[in-house]
Amino acid sequence: MARHVDLSASDKDLLAGFEQSPQSIDKKTLLWRAHAKVGELYLLQSGWAITLRLSRDGEQQVIELLLPGDIVGLGEFTFMKHVSDANMVTQGTVVPFPHENIVDIISASTSIAIALFANISRQQALVTERMLIAHHRSARSRLLHFIIETFFRLDKIHHVDLAAFAFPVSQRLLANILGLSPVHINRLLKTLEQDGILKKFRGHIAVYDAKRMFEEAEFDTDYLGDEMDGLTERLAQLQHGAASANGP
Repeated sequence: MARHVDLSASDKDLLAGFEQSPQSIDKKTLLWRAHAKVGELYLLQSGWAITLRLSRDGEQQVIELLLPGDIVGLGEFTFMKHVSDANMVTQGTVVPFPHENIVDIISASTSIAIALFANISRQQALVTERMLIAHHRSARSRLLHFIIETFFRLDKIHHVDLAAFAFPVSQRLLANILGLSPVHINRLLKTLEQDGILKKFRGHIAVYDAKRMFEEAEFDTDYLGDEMDGLTERLAQLQHGAASANGP
């Protein structure tokens, strides 16, 4: 939240109040199925999760890859029923809370409301970017692009080293995310290793040639930006006006 807006002490206390009952959760745990009534959402304190859709012939298509700090299901909290399944990719810690509590948060804090809007719009930007490059890039470029994107997302949570960073995404899951076959992903990863660009291990990625990786991915970080031109200034003006009106 604080990446998008300045949070007051009361904002932080409000958010902390929603993190009182963390639960450890196992790898591959199903959080909910599509068409289930929207009830609890989950703050992902640690671990990775996904939301996905199933086609009529049973094929999976991953919609979102969620990292620590994300709220699983935030984009669906206004729906009567979930439109996607949600699964844990790794073991982790989640904080469940009723979806209607989002209304309480928005009512209590304009700053947090704007941060939630920013979170939803940037998650949508990730999906949109993946859709666009799927139509205009080679499979190799798409794979590199996704790896770089994940690195930058992780680096926003806490500093990570590009030379070696956590990536507990299986080849099958990568295939589902990128709309490729597991066999194709396997071949691409072998070629990238042979070319001296990177190597995928079970739980992490080792990068050997970052310059070439970025060049081939044609990566542009604009869609990952946290800045909100004009909005934070307007929020500060409104808060200052409210403080003046309530002052002595």
